[in-house]
Amino acid sequence: MEPMKKGENLKALIIIDMTNDFVFETYEYEGETYQGKLVAPLGKTIIDKTAGLIKKAVSGGTVSVFRLTKDHLNAFANPELELKVAELGINEVFITGLVEEICIYINGLGFLERGFRTNIVKGCTAPFEEEKGKEALKELTACGAKLVDDIPDDIKVILLLEDEHDENSEEIKSGAWPPHNMKGTPGALTVREIREALEERYKQ
Repeated sequence: MEPMKKGENLKALIIIDMTNDFVFETYEYEGETYQGKLVAPLGKTIIDKTAGLIKKAVSGGTVSVFRLTKDHLNAFANPELELKVAELGINEVFITGLVEEICIYINGLGFLERGFRTNIVKGCTAPFEEEKGKEALKELTACGAKLVDDIPDDIKVILLLEDEHDENSEEIKSGAWPPHNMKGTPGALTVREIREALEERYKQ
């Protein structure tokens, strides 16, 4: 990626937790059938539009993609995220993914608190429970986030912020959540349609 010019507004598309365990009740991987964990009922409905945003971003020129795993609801608990956005010079984000009342809300606040211009792309987030999701988005907009219909043409970075755990994860050991998105399992993989959309950047 070319160095950012002084005063440039570097924009990033953020995709949160679009993994098999969160999106599909059942799915196939390498000929085997698996059961999803902690499935967001409406997760499947945002796949195509989110993949479309990725295709739009990569068609606009060189886009850098980074996958940053998170072992907590708050992706900023992984110091790598703070370091990466500072290194890249990102100052505006467009958030998509799962789920509105938890990770979208918590991480949306995380970006706002750090001074990022924060946008939530309508139709590209989904909740566990619809009413709680609506309330979370309402609170985010009250804190300064904007609900937008689309992403701009000049996205330069895509960040995949994805849940991933192992047996030592505090979240899993606490018993507050069942095992999900376990490292090395198909459940922790980004859903196929989004992986394929990301691969489009290599075909430009």
